[in-house]
Amino acid sequence: MKRFNFKRRKLFAGPHLLGSLLIVAGLVALAGPLVMEEQASLEKVYGVGVGALLLGLIIVTTYKGTLIDFTKKKWKSYVAICGVKIGEWAILPAIWSVKVSPSSFRQTNTPNGISPTLTGSVTEFVLALWGKESTPLLSFVYTNRTRAVKQAKRLAYNLGAELEIPERA
Repeated sequence: MKRFNFKRRKLFAGPHLLGSLLIVAGLVALAGPLVMEEQASLEKVYGVGVGALLLGLIIVTTYKGTLIDFTKKKWKSYVAICGVKIGEWAILPAIWSVKVSPSSFRQTNTPNGISPTLTGSVTEFVLALWGKESTPLLSFVYTNRTRAVKQAKRLAYNLGAELEIPERA
């Protein structure tokens, strides 16, 4: 079965950063009794450590995405929780073209005490699937041009669509 799976997640931003921090905190809590003298009961220490570790793993493995099944001509937008993809399948409309377009903008993240405050110019590459309508049916955002072009070629080939990649993209 041929499938295209686009995952919308960044492991070191937003909630995934919190999940990563909880995993580290859980590991530190579990390793604490090996390094330090016991101040609290081992049950409490292990409970906190395992709890933080499990919560962190659940947060890190939770993300959104889009799945396209080429053989059945279906697609679904899903939420994955610990590897289980939850979403409804729908029939994929006819795709006439696959386009890659660059999009540049200035990005500033809000200081929140966890993430560093960075400002800079960002270029993303939008891969869009077009049908007969004047708006894209589906779109996917990549930070790497090479990966966007590779996935656009794969989608165009498997969907029998025209591939449009401008020179500046």
